[in-house]
Amino acid sequence: MKVVILGAGAIGCYLGAALKAGGLAPTLIARPRVIADIHQAGGLTISDYQEEQWQVGTPDMTDSNEALADADIVLLTVKCLAVEESAQLLHQYCKAGTLVLCLQNGLGSDAIIKRICPTLNILRGIVGFNVAPLGEGRFHRGTEGAIYCEPNDTIRAALTSAFAKTNIQLLSNSDYEAIVWAKLQLNLNNAINALSGLPLKTELEHAGYRRILSAAMTELLVVAKAKNLNLPKLTRLPARWLPPLMNFPDWLFKKLAASMLAIDPQARSSMWEDLHLGRLTEVEYLNGAVVKAASKLGIDAPVNAALCTLIHQVEHHQRHEGLSSSEIEKAIKKEKKKIEQKKGR
Repeated sequence: MKVVILGAGAIGCYLGAALKAGGLAPTLIARPRVIADIHQAGGLTISDYQEEQWQVGTPDMTDSNEALADADIVLLTVKCLAVEESAQLLHQYCKAGTLVLCLQNGLGSDAIIKRICPTLNILRGIVGFNVAPLGEGRFHRGTEGAIYCEPNDTIRAALTSAFAKTNIQLLSNSDYEAIVWAKLQLNLNNAINALSGLPLKTELEHAGYRRILSAAMTELLVVAKAKNLNLPKLTRLPARWLPPLMNFPDWLFKKLAASMLAIDPQARSSMWEDLHLGRLTEVEYLNGAVVKAASKLGIDAPVNAALCTLIHQVEHHQRHEGLSSSEIEKAIKKEKKKIEQKKGR
């Protein structure tokens, strides 16, 4: 069973190294810069928040998309904004029936691949943990979480035991739509973290930022209820308990949410990295997905709408990152006022 990882950045390199440590021989399609860095480092090293580490040597790496022609399974690990370009490559090179596991955050990007690649077997998946590149071929998993995907016997048989060797669970569920929304609830913090400019642990220990996250999560839960989705428990607490937890005082939150805060002190969201490096973000597939779904249902989502606006302002250099919680809340009030004014017309 030939596994190819298309778009081997931080997530793709981590998963490729994990599969290699688990006894498989994946091919990683990456940018020449990434390939050169890993060769210069003498191979890949991955570590996790439990202080475990695996050195796996140099995997099979190439910058040629022709490697897709031999793939039985493709793990697509590009960002949402690169999905359409990747779909064209999959359509051009992959043989009919190739399994493509789309591991993008948020909602909607898989529809692009299904439209462009009708002969491929497209599966939706999510990587439920954070990975940070540390340089010199090292990639660090800073948070807990599993890989979730739609049910597929081939994927389960080919990848589950290999991932398990590096403490990665591969879980599938027939009610995948509910899992996507439960994961999206957690990912709503990506925008807040990016705007704050702080490490995730520091940001989550701040009551003001948690208050914003609570409001954003509440909007998502209202939408999920309207869609008749029963969100599964992806953390130690049920999805509906998370917004109230965020509003607890700092001392009580730290006590009750110890597992949530058991993350690398320097871990940050991938959206922070995108903003920091001047790249466009996936915010429209995350907070924006809540806004779009809410709009279709006639529901207001001013908190997530304001977060999208703020992220876009930073993207276009109209604001700087490093916003205080009060600055974000000011933008939310402005968005709520705009909605009220529209209703008053």
